[in-house]
Amino acid sequence: MPAPAHPRLAAPGDIPELIRLRAVALASLGVDPGPADAAWRHTAYDWFAERVGERPDMRCLVVGGAPGEPLLATGMAWVTYHLPSPRWTDGRRGYLDGIVTDGPARGRGHGRAVVDGLVGWLESIGIGYVQLHASADGEPVYRAAGFAPGRYPGMDRFTAAP
Repeated sequence: MPAPAHPRLAAPGDIPELIRLRAVALASLGVDPGPADAAWRHTAYDWFAERVGERPDMRCLVVGGAPGEPLLATGMAWVTYHLPSPRWTDGRRGYLDGIVTDGPARGRGHGRAVVDGLVGWLESIGIGYVQLHASADGEPVYRAAGFAPGRYPGMDRFTAAP
């Protein structure tokens, strides 16, 4: 198996591909992403435009060609802020989200390279507590990267959409 490509920082030209890979992730979770002109995709464009690039509290990595070319994998990390505690005195945690590898590129280590790059960035800014929500497909990648089931069970509350 060839070595995975080294992840790079996402650029604004990657946004259409980031949205395409978001649709791939949704479909893999059993959520119909809808047509190419679905409203969520327009909102996602603006969301990514505000967050892609050099930000002190967020990082989006991609594996693939130059901006505007097809991407093989992507993932994001950002800093979340919580109450301080004896072990995590500043209350900062990292959160990984949107980790996805395009179907034909799976099994080549691209997802793991993205996860390692994001965790490395979080560690470089002094964050050692990193959280994520794992799909069944992604769980082996995260376990191999040192993640374990959460200490506290998660709960969600959903209300009607506006």
